Parts: sequence; structure tokens; C-alpha cells
Amino acid sequence: MRYLLGFSYAGTKFTGFQRGTGERSVEDSILQILNKNSLGLNLRCCSRTDRGVSAIMNTCTIDSDRNVEDIIGILNSSLEDIYFHKYTKVCDDFNVRKVTFKKYIYLLPETGIFPFINIDDLKKFEGEHDFSNFCKLNGRNTVRTVTEVNEFQRNNVRYISFVANGFLWNQIRFMIGYAMERAREKETPDNPFSYEYRMRRLAPAQFLFLEEIVYDKIDFRKVKRKSTRKKVERSYMSSLTMLNFNKFMLDLTEDR
Repeated sequence: MRYLLGFSYAGTKFTGFQRGTGERSVEDSILQILNKNSLGLNLRCCSRTDRGVSAIMNTCTIDSDRNVEDIIGILNSSLEDIYFHKYTKVCDDFNVRKVTFKKYIYLLPETGIFPFINIDDLKKFEGEHDFSNFCKLNGRNTVRTVTEVNEFQRNNVRYISFVANGFLWNQIRFMIGYAMERAREKETPDNPFSYEYRMRRLAPAQFLFLEEIVYDKIDFRKVKRKSTRKKVERSYMSSLTMLNFNKFMLDLTEDR
């Protein structure tokens, strides 16, 4: 049987996503637990996020005859900084990379290193375009359709959301980088797709999150395990402690 699983991870805790790097990657960490416990075969993941990028919802498929909730229970109890939270059974030829759309969000921190980005500069990326100015070229087709670029507030933090049927390597970070340059430099071209502009600034990875992956006619079931909830709560408290510590440090080092 083939299962489609939804999972989250803190990208800053890993050396990257792809397997076979010889370091602590997201994919290698999952594979290690699958193989150690004979949980399943043929791990295939949807999005290979950049180093430092986190996911609220990435997806993968595995083939297994074991109970899927038992598989998820073992994964969640064995893995650090990775949480499996959704699942469903799919057909044996299901392709995890054939999605309806993906949604990323980029957090805009209120610090001196980030200028105030104008959403109108990012709205220029909506529609079908050749994004060769905004990716690391690796021989793939660089034409993509971005269906939505929006801004919103969550817990008094400003975010930019991007929706498309697929993204290229570093694409969103270069798009944010363009908007940062527009905010700082008047000479940055008004048309991001002109020959005058080419990948000048790559925005930091740690503020980018893969928020959602949607498939046609796929309904997920949520994982309901108290042990997983407690694990996430411990991680949250640890992060909250560091967040408040760093806020105190910013106050102490503020120019007066």
C-alpha cells in the first residue's frame, strides 16, 4: 500500500533537505528511521526545500504493509525537529510531485536589515513568466505561473504569501531580494524580467516557510497522538525562551 504523509520540520536544524549529502539532511533523517524499523520503502518527497527553509506542510509517499498510524507514531517518537501530522492512503502509482498548487510564506522581520518591502513590487511576479532572472539555472524549464502574491498579518507579524503550481530553485528568495533592492535602490529596474536585472540579492532562507501543498481530490486525516502534541509543545517553549532572550538582547544593544 502507498501512503501519502504530511510533515513539518524546522529547516534551520538541518544541513539541507536532500538525501546523500553525508550530513544531517531532512530526507536522510527520515530514511534512517524508516530503514532501522522496517517501516516502509520507496520514500519520495514532494518539495526539496533550500537549506534553512522550514516546512509547515511538506509531503512524501512510502510503500508499506504496516499500519500507517503505527508508522507515524514511530517516526514522531524517533525524529527530532520533524513532525508527521497528516496521512491518507493513495493508489500505487500516485506521484507525490504532481500537485495542484504549493503555497509558501515569507516572514518580514521588523529589523534594520530588512527595508519595508512594497507589495506592488512583488505583485509584478503574478502570472506566467520566464523566471530565469530569479533562479539558479540547472537546465529545467524556467517558465512558471504564479497565481497569487499577497500580504497578511499574523500575530502582529507581516508575511508575504506566494501560490503557484511549482517553484524553481531559490525563486522566492530572489523575488524577495528584488523587492528589498527596490526598497533601497532607485536604480533597480522597474521591470524585474528585463535584461538589466539578474539575481542580485538572495533573501535569507530562515524566514521562508512551505505552508501548504494541495492535491486534486485528496483528503488528509489528522494525526491525533498526545505524545506528538507534547513534543511540539516542548519545542515551542524552547523557541519561545530563545525568542524572548533575543528580544531582551535587542533592547540592551539599542542605539540611544
